Amino acid sequence: MTSRSIRGGGDCSINLVEAGPQDGPLILGIHGIGQSHLAFEPLLQAADVRGWRVAALDMRGHGDSDKPHNAYGDSALWADDVKAALGAAGANPDRRAVVLAWSYGGAVITDYLAAYGGDLVRAVVSLGATDKLGAPVGPYITPQFGAMGKAIMTDDTGEVAEQLLDMCAAGPLNPEFRSRLLAGALKCPAHVRNGMFRRTVNNDEAVAAYQGVWLATHGDQDQMFAPELSQHLADLAPNGSYKQYAGCGHMPLWDVTDEFLTDLATIV
Repeated sequence: MTSRSIRGGGDCSINLVEAGPQDGPLILGIHGIGQSHLAFEPLLQAADVRGWRVAALDMRGHGDSDKPHNAYGDSALWADDVKAALGAAGANPDRRAVVLAWSYGGAVITDYLAAYGGDLVRAVVSLGATDKLGAPVGPYITPQFGAMGKAIMTDDTGEVAEQLLDMCAAGPLNPEFRSRLLAGALKCPAHVRNGMFRRTVNNDEAVAAYQGVWLATHGDQDQMFAPELSQHLADLAPNGSYKQYAGCGHMPLWDVTDEFLTDLATIV
């Protein structure tokens, strides 16, 4: 597993972590708000065995990427971050990537699709993800997640980071894995989350225009978004399908790792 810095939108330094054989089928992971590339650790660890080339970025403001101020409200910046990550990972028209978009990562990949289309993206697998932010996503937000909005935008004590992390899984995480995830989450300051939460986005048109495969997955115990949001994405995408996992929270890769990787293998 290796990491390197690439230049994203507005020349923001983006941390990119990679694993697996250089010539393997390409997968790019885009995590959710307040997390890091570590969200995809089970996938990165499986890369060599599966023969997949896996890349996962720390989004701007997260992990070991730059954390500029006033750099989170422009969809073009997020789109350019994904463009840079795909290019650095080796995506091209003959080697198109499968993109895993978790939670807020759904808004980020659809920002990219809206700006650049899907020529470099063979498939999207969304995990409890949204293509909407602000008022458009409101009907799909759970009451417990909605109640945390102000704290997410202002808290720098680490309390919110820990609460969000524990809301993502249906059951207790491996303590060492949880510790790594929390350490990564604590690298995302409140000004980043504030800027991200202030966005208003509805990328339904980009989803409807995307001609690749779209597998929308959702846990039946998701504490952040209602399953209807993933069903909406599956219905909207021309080649979309929906998979709901039993006994699963907001992040299928953590709660039902083997089942999720088996489903992913049918697409990769």
